[in-house]
Amino acid sequence: GGGKRLRKPVLKKLIEKTHFKQDEVVKLYDQFRSISSSREDDNLIDKKEFQLALGLKDSLFVDRMFALFDDDADGNIDFEEFICGLSVFCEKGTMDEKLKFSFKIYDFDGDGGISKEELFKLLEASLVENNLGIPKEQLNALVNATFAEADTNKDGKICFDEYRILVTKHPSMIANMTITTNLTKK
Repeated sequence: GGGKRLRKPVLKKLIEKTHFKQDEVVKLYDQFRSISSSREDDNLIDKKEFQLALGLKDSLFVDRMFALFDDDADGNIDFEEFICGLSVFCEKGTMDEKLKFSFKIYDFDGDGGISKEELFKLLEASLVENNLGIPKEQLNALVNATFAEADTNKDGKICFDEYRILVTKHPSMIANMTITTNLTKK
């Protein structure tokens, strides 16, 4: 519902479903309320509010992140989707959760594999986001080198197991998938 406070059954369910304790869920709800009312006070985060809250440019990267938080693909992020998404990124989020989430960022079409095109597009978008200009040839070389290493069955896609091995060898690939929440501090 659109209430200003979390109801007990909802709170209990979210504590069970995420890595957060009760006080953290309550603080995250306050943050959610603040973000979800930044443009329109509707208890939902739309893509523009999401982008503004992250402080990112409007980009493919924002689209992909938003799509992963927006679990039911209705174009908005409700509190449950918000907190479940954040749960993956918090310090207590497991390596497996981070792998699955980050894999989905790259796997645009949801076919269970990352294609060269998908990898190229996302790398390009993340470089644009960080104001880094790299020539297309260099980007292609990076994509090809990644595929040469990761696509061990040579089917032209990086499947989840190949991705897991790649990330295990290069943990920096998902290093930015842990955010410190600092919710315990007043």
